[in-house]
Amino acid sequence: MSTSSTSATTYFNGDSSYSAQLNNVIAQAVARATAPITQLQDEQSTLTNEQTEVQTLGNDFVAVQNAIDSLNSAVSTSSYTASVDTPSVATATATSSALPGTYALDVLSLGSQASAISSAGSTAVTDPSTQSISSSSSFTLTVNGTATTITPSGTSLDDLVSAINSSGADVQATLVNVGGSSADYRLSIQGTQYAAGTIQLTDSSGNSLLTTLNDGAPVTYTLNGEGSSSDPITSTSRTLTLSTGLTANVLATGTANITVAGSTASISTAINSFVTAYNAATAELAKNRGENGGALTGNSLVSELQDALNSIGSYSSDSGTSSGVNALADLGLTFDETGNLDFDSSTFQAAVSASPSAVTAFLGSETTGGFLESAYSTLNSLTSSTGSLTVAGNNIGATIESLTTQISNKQTQVSQLQTNLTTEMANADAAIASLQSQLSEITDLFSAENQVEQNINGVS
Repeated sequence: MSTSSTSATTYFNGDSSYSAQLNNVIAQAVARATAPITQLQDEQSTLTNEQTEVQTLGNDFVAVQNAIDSLNSAVSTSSYTASVDTPSVATATATSSALPGTYALDVLSLGSQASAISSAGSTAVTDPSTQSISSSSSFTLTVNGTATTITPSGTSLDDLVSAINSSGADVQATLVNVGGSSADYRLSIQGTQYAAGTIQLTDSSGNSLLTTLNDGAPVTYTLNGEGSSSDPITSTSRTLTLSTGLTANVLATGTANITVAGSTASISTAINSFVTAYNAATAELAKNRGENGGALTGNSLVSELQDALNSIGSYSSDSGTSSGVNALADLGLTFDETGNLDFDSSTFQAAVSASPSAVTAFLGSETTGGFLESAYSTLNSLTSSTGSLTVAGNNIGATIESLTTQISNKQTQVSQLQTNLTTEMANADAAIASLQSQLSEITDLFSAENQVEQNINGVS
């Protein structure tokens, strides 16, 4: 055994001259046993870097998906707005089905609702919670010739009002106090529509209890020249349906121009957000290519993700149409020389001005077709619980966990090996030290005998 090699680690303190070599034997054996652990740790480190990069890309693609969700919401909620040049005459509301254009509204009359009030009784009702305009327990309400039986739950005027309002008749009952210094509550009944009508309430004796205040009249107006003061358009409501998806609430007589125009500001904003998220994902993928690429360089997942982005960015409708909006480029979305998306808002506005319905039809929705459904489906195949990004991350995580278990097991084995060898080498060292001690004693004995013999023989 060589005596020139020494161990950097002292596993035991021996007494023999070979203790350093015996320590070195342990060190070499431990080093050989530890080598596989180092390989496993290197593999684990590589996979951890891959896992981190998959998580980064996952976040980037979720951001693209969120941008698509925002665009879907913008398309579904903001298509048209209605503006009125004379808001004191009318207000207007447009829905997604409205048609762009200008609507000239001339409100000739706001109309009125038929109304009636209970006649003055011999005794005024000063407390409607205990008194009433009649002692009858049953009444007949006649509205425009249609009779309805009214049976209050009690005998008070309050009970009568409640019964009328729950009867289903096209009227609204309330109480009004017409008294001066002393209370005088009357029953007031008003028709729910702006139209000519009659209202009467009779008790069980056939007595008429109401006096007519207003016979009622419809709302009258003209629209874009249709109708006239002598033959106007009529409505039983002050909320007018002027066109598909367009309503106006009239407030006063007079003229007002209502303009319906596309409102795509939120769509444009959402497209900008999509472009930002798309380009961020593209930039992250680019880090994993080339000689000095990142953790996923050479991994097929990078190609799959890039193909998905290319598919989204180059989307076009299945068949060409005459609408002028058949591809993302028609909305101002084009690729630059680096593969990033650019958004030209002026091209988008021109497309909207030419045909807002064509723009929204091309974009579609996440559930009914068009660009949004295609993009949503592609991204969902990557980011869902069974998507490629999720599966890749889960697989890497499972492998890392398996390596952690293997490393732990091997470290336990190495520790046991070190313990066993240390015991064996310490025992060997003790045996060697004992032999060396005996050898020294024998050598000393022979040396002493030799000296005695020399002295006997006169050898100096």
